[in-house]
Amino acid sequence: MLVLPIDGSRALLVLATPVPQYKDRSAGIVATDRVTGAPLVEVPVALTVDGGQPQVLRISLPEPGVPKGLAVGQMVHASELMFVSGEKNGRTWQIFRAASLTAVKPG
Repeated sequence: MLVLPIDGSRALLVLATPVPQYKDRSAGIVATDRVTGAPLVEVPVALTVDGGQPQVLRISLPEPGVPKGLAVGQMVHASELMFVSGEKNGRTWQIFRAASLTAVKPG
C-alpha cells in the first residue's frame, strides 16, 4: 500500500454535498472508519492549481469530520489529507482520505 500526504493548506472548492460510502451497496451496508467506527462519506472537491487546470478529488472522510451546513461552492481545508493506493484481488484502488474538512472564512 502506498500512502502519500498532501499539503492541506490549499483551499478546496466543494463541488457537491457529502454522500454515504457503502461497503456493500446492494445490501445497504455503509462503510465505516476502522478507528472510530463512524460512517464514511465522500465529498467531491476541486483542487485549484496556480497556472494549471483544477483537479477533482473525491475525498473520503468520517461523517463527523464534515462541517455543519457544508454547501456547494464553499471553500474548505482538508485536515490530514492523503492519497492512498493499493491492490486487492489483483485490482488497483486509489482514494483521497482526510480526517476532516474545515470551512474557510470568506475574505
